Amino acid sequence: MKAPVRLTSLSRSQPILQSLLLPSISRNPITPPLTHSRTFLGLFRRKNLEDSKGVPLSVAELLQKQPERPPSTTAAAALKRGDLSSSSIFGQQDDTASSSRQGFDLEDAPGDRIASHILLKTGQNRIAILKESGMYPTNPGFMAKYRIRSIKRRGRLSRTETIMRQEKEHFCQSHKFKTSLKKLGPLARQIAGKPLEHALVQMRYSPKKAAKEVLKHLVQAKNEAILTKNFDPEQTYISQAWVGRGTPDKAPLTRARSRVHIIERPYTSIAVILKENKTLERLAREKDEKRMRQKVWVPMPNRPIYGQHQYYQW
Repeated sequence: MKAPVRLTSLSRSQPILQSLLLPSISRNPITPPLTHSRTFLGLFRRKNLEDSKGVPLSVAELLQKQPERPPSTTAAAALKRGDLSSSSIFGQQDDTASSSRQGFDLEDAPGDRIASHILLKTGQNRIAILKESGMYPTNPGFMAKYRIRSIKRRGRLSRTETIMRQEKEHFCQSHKFKTSLKKLGPLARQIAGKPLEHALVQMRYSPKKAAKEVLKHLVQAKNEAILTKNFDPEQTYISQAWVGRGTPDKAPLTRARSRVHIIERPYTSIAVILKENKTLERLAREKDEKRMRQKVWVPMPNRPIYGQHQYYQW
């Protein structure tokens, strides 16, 4: 008596289908059986639930079966931080060749990390590292990127670059004064736009307490501009002056009934930008040129009139 065959196992067991449904085709080795191609029911079968012959596994066999780790995970676990995979185009041959050209062996490097030939040659000296790598200002290759930048637009400079080449500018910011924005702001507005010598006179005879600190800052900015950028004090003016809020100093204040209040003592800084009178002349010239380019205003311009009608439209 034949054992009953379940319908769910028809799509899973190929030997049963070959023996029952297609006996003649299964005996012919030349003609491939139809069950070798995946059927509609076989599209939804689960993986790793059958043995090599296609017979479904029992529950006990599935519990004894160990899960297989994918090969990608195994390969990724074998790699260390900084290593290259076997399929990478950046192999170790180029690193070995470059290191041998520089005159040191990879095996001499301490630990797993390969030391740079610049560090092995110069040590930890910062200036020596910059000179060896071509990043020191005296190196002829240091200005290469700036020369490339200058010929990007076929050697033509922008308006801002042209102005920066022709006119001098010096920025100087002071330390934090023990004053507030409300007291230091009027002094910054007083010296903004004034010649440098005139601003020094204004701060020297000002009755404000913060004017002494502003005077010291202006003298320092004047000396820096003369020493670093060869400014002429007689031809220098303060283009901009502004103040900035600093970190306040907090102190306790004892009050009645064992109460303590917190006092905030403000600190403020002042910053100035020094420029030459050549900049003032350029701004005045550009203002006159802009005024000359404007069209003359006329009360009734000669323009066409549209939408005329024979009668009123109200």
